[in-house]
Amino acid sequence: MDDLVSTPRRLAFDHHEILTDGIERARAKLEYSPLATAFCAPEFTVAELRLVYETVWGVRLDPRNFHRKVAGAEGFLLPTGTTTTRHGGRPAQLFRRGPATILSPPMLRN
Repeated sequence: MDDLVSTPRRLAFDHHEILTDGIERARAKLEYSPLATAFCAPEFTVAELRLVYETVWGVRLDPRNFHRKVAGAEGFLLPTGTTTTRHGGRPAQLFRRGPATILSPPMLRN
């Protein structure tokens, strides 16, 4: 994706503009909706969710601040009551998507 966006002449007609508009729309939608959870397994860790945001936004996010923000968004995440060690290290709490359709407060990009 980065290759296509960085070289506009690789795509025909107005396809570069369509692609960049779509990417920006997805980036913006992550700010105010729970869309990022659609790219996670039904049960996921906060680190896995953070990876979605980092990939789409193209930035590194501070793990502690990210955890605080997603935990503070009402109805965004629901704890499952279980943990996992699937990525090694100490056990991480598992979550699933909550009932929120709009994030409040939103997850704003810098």
